[in-house]
Amino acid sequence: MNNQRHKPVLQILGRVKRDEFIGRSAELERLLAHASFPADGAVAAEAQGMLVLTAPVAGVSELLRQTFDTLFSRREEVVPIYFALPRAETTAVSAAIEFLNTFLRQYFAFRRDEPELCHASLTLNDLLKLAPAPDLDWIQELVETYNQHRFGENDRELVRFCLTAPARVLANDVRVFVMFDASQLANYFDSPFSFASEIIKALNSLNECYVLAGLRREILGAVESVCAASNAHQVLRLDRLSEDDGRNLVSSEARRQEVVINDESRDLLVQQLEGTPFFINAILRAAREAHLPLESYLACERLYIDELMGGRLNRYFSSTLEVIAPQPDLRAAVVRLLCEALPGTNRTASIESWRRRLQLDAGELEQLLQSLHIYELINRDGATIDVQGSSEVWRDYLRSRFRLDALREPRALVVADVMASALKRAPQKIARHYRRAAGLPLRELVGTFSSQFVPQKLFQYAQYAEIYKGAMPEEISSGLDSDKDLLRLPQIFHAASGVSFSRALNALGEENSVVAHGFEGAAYTDENEIVWLVGKLESKLEADVPLVEQWLRALENVARQSGFVRTRLWLIANEGFSAAATELLRAHNAYSSSHQQFEILSSRLNPELSSAVDGEDEFVLILPMGADNEMLAASTAEQIARRLGFSTEAVNQIKTAVVEACINASEHSLSPDRKIYQRFRVEDDKLVITISSRGILPANLIANFETAGDAETRGAQAPTNERRGWGLKLIRTLMDEVEFERVDEGTKLRMTKYLRSAKVGAPPVASDT
Repeated sequence: MNNQRHKPVLQILGRVKRDEFIGRSAELERLLAHASFPADGAVAAEAQGMLVLTAPVAGVSELLRQTFDTLFSRREEVVPIYFALPRAETTAVSAAIEFLNTFLRQYFAFRRDEPELCHASLTLNDLLKLAPAPDLDWIQELVETYNQHRFGENDRELVRFCLTAPARVLANDVRVFVMFDASQLANYFDSPFSFASEIIKALNSLNECYVLAGLRREILGAVESVCAASNAHQVLRLDRLSEDDGRNLVSSEARRQEVVINDESRDLLVQQLEGTPFFINAILRAAREAHLPLESYLACERLYIDELMGGRLNRYFSSTLEVIAPQPDLRAAVVRLLCEALPGTNRTASIESWRRRLQLDAGELEQLLQSLHIYELINRDGATIDVQGSSEVWRDYLRSRFRLDALREPRALVVADVMASALKRAPQKIARHYRRAAGLPLRELVGTFSSQFVPQKLFQYAQYAEIYKGAMPEEISSGLDSDKDLLRLPQIFHAASGVSFSRALNALGEENSVVAHGFEGAAYTDENEIVWLVGKLESKLEADVPLVEQWLRALENVARQSGFVRTRLWLIANEGFSAAATELLRAHNAYSSSHQQFEILSSRLNPELSSAVDGEDEFVLILPMGADNEMLAASTAEQIARRLGFSTEAVNQIKTAVVEACINASEHSLSPDRKIYQRFRVEDDKLVITISSRGILPANLIANFETAGDAETRGAQAPTNERRGWGLKLIRTLMDEVEFERVDEGTKLRMTKYLRSAKVGAPPVASDT
């Protein structure tokens, strides 16, 4: 059996080869384990069914197909059966008959070890001729009984018979494992009986393990309406891919489709398409068909708009709308109402306003809204309708569709406007992505709070700085370990982005705030309930009073509007807080921490959240120019330098040099791609930082820098009438070695800082004056 598990996986139903299936390995293993349990004996009722609750177009069908191929290839006692509700067939009877046919084809294919039968077009009589001898009796009886039901008048009984066919398998040497993909279940809403109920009842009757997959906003409710205890099922949730898996999928699919793509375009596609497998595959297939390399934002956005206006993305949303609102007039009215509810319109759509505008009765309106909600095209919140939380791709489609169909604007104008908007949004989107990647994991860390005791000074910047500013990491760690002044953290049971409580916090950074609900102590009482409101301040230096006032006011407004009774404010700034800002924080009884304090707290509560660099010797960071992105590079340099044991003074010098180098690259570079490429290399006695971009500096600026260096060496005064290049002169005073390297694409600036304790006789540090 073990040898079977390591056999190559045949590509039977899967659309991609197993080694090209990216991003769902953990989910695949769970499905395979479920299929194999139990190896003997009856199936316990609570372990029998698994619900796969999926977001729209999250790739559930391919996951189930890959599971089928793996189980088929193993040739064990489990017979995999995969069936997806047809999108074109919209009657329960036709879908049930198709299920019966699919079940028999796949069953015979497995029993005969002939995978090609899975794709054969065969009638039941054809299949009967292919039946293996051990199965002939029960299959013959199955076909005869089917023919009786087929020509009867009770459609419901026919549907039940077809769906329960796997329960009639009498072979003792195999077990049937049904994977029922009900992602298209919403298409069958007009059945004279509940098709969903019949599917669920049939699967429960199998007395074998099975999987029921469907849209998460639909399938769980359908199961609860049939089963008194929905918690009898295991649950597997399928959402958008993580950013790492999204990047891997883009890279893998680009190779498979033979599409040339660079890292920047890859990152843009992951962010633009929100890690959705269907959208990613659609764009890359379109790129292959158009023989289009994706090596720039412009190429990506052109293709995106083409797909949105008339390609696969357009067809997906258009066909979904046609299912939800089949009548053209109703569909046009729905598009108009959805556009009016888009972010930025300052309108709140109510269910009552929709009823009046669409002139539908209560039942028709409920069915329409429920379908839009199931496909996650809207969010229903009480009596209001919200499009804010829906996919950005969907919102782009809505705007273009409305302008073309309702406003009758020229197509060329709409295409130009939508593309201009996408191009302006692209660098902002990537910048936010890089900030998130380099930023503090606020929500993750606060979510680990569980009544632990930690040093109080980690939440008191002034006291911490007074004792530990300039201290070595070992000294700080030892001091905090022996500190008896401890703070008991709350037990957090829910943590969410602050923006989800108040859109006003968007102005302070989408990822920069967290609202966390918890209890102090061990008792769940009103007196112990508390809400922590956490903010990360964007400040290059110590945060000053105006910035702190802005944050305090914003978080206190959230607390007041949300009706929070007991709260704790916690502000985090990269370099801590000024003396005046510290006093203001004390007056508001707010906690305060620097980036270093946050990192120490992270490493104590959950080392995986700490951005450790031990064991690595080189790091690469690529950032778009502008938008203060040099602070991301400085943050990376700081973390690396602190791990190497540089003093606080040296760390600050390194950070300043990195910031100046990035600013010079942004302001003076002739770079066509507007990217800054940074490499941090750790060697035994030094940190080497290389900052480059295409055409990093004009030749005259380099000459001024080198002339200034020669003048300093001779003791002469550098020219004062040339102001350009002062940042580079500052870099020379901050770093031990600074040099330019001319390359084909432009120029690289290499900066070196020595560890004083690691190298005797290292070059002296230049004066800051």
